Amino acid sequence: MNYEQIVKDNEKLIWKISQHFYGIPKEDLFQAGVLGLLKALKNYKSDSSTKFSTYAHDYIFGEMYLLSSNRNIKISKDILKLYKKIETSRYILAQKIGKIPNNLELSEVLGLDLFTLEEALMSAKTIMSLDNATKEDRDAYEIISAPEYDIDSKILIDDSFKVLSNDERLIIKSRYYEDLTQQEVARKLKMTQVMVSRYEKKGIEKMKEYIML
Repeated sequence: MNYEQIVKDNEKLIWKISQHFYGIPKEDLFQAGVLGLLKALKNYKSDSSTKFSTYAHDYIFGEMYLLSSNRNIKISKDILKLYKKIETSRYILAQKIGKIPNNLELSEVLGLDLFTLEEALMSAKTIMSLDNATKEDRDAYEIISAPEYDIDSKILIDDSFKVLSNDERLIIKSRYYEDLTQQEVARKLKMTQVMVSRYEKKGIEKMKEYIML
């Protein structure tokens, strides 16, 4: 099997996926993408009805995402906002036409080409599957996202942590990820309960503002 030719044939796909990430040298992302491509090749069944490039997308994206996570660099917010927009539109359209719309119908409604729409869906779902495999279940988004914001993506919640101060981050993670009371957090961080309450409220507001930008 000519691996060099396979990489060459999928080079454009790897570079395109790398555009979703920032703050990392493109050469490093490309190498991570090649690793993902070869992993996909190893697991791909030749008699599959799925095109190899479609099958390989998740593997390529996954390796780049792991690289970005290890370097504490986040995926482009644009892809997450697009995913949210697609899923919201899917729900609204389903109410109108009485059935769940397919991706082609959604692309026409949103004015997106089908490839862009499907790539956004695959990218976001890859992140979610990676997060579920590497992190404990979290429900912070259920508390941080007030009903009027209608925010259903905990990935975007995770991304918003970067706008917090160190104290705000520690308090919110202790409160909603570790399920500690304000008194327990105060003891843990050697603060007063009033300070914990103030930092928590301020941090949540900053996260909401970031998400709604």
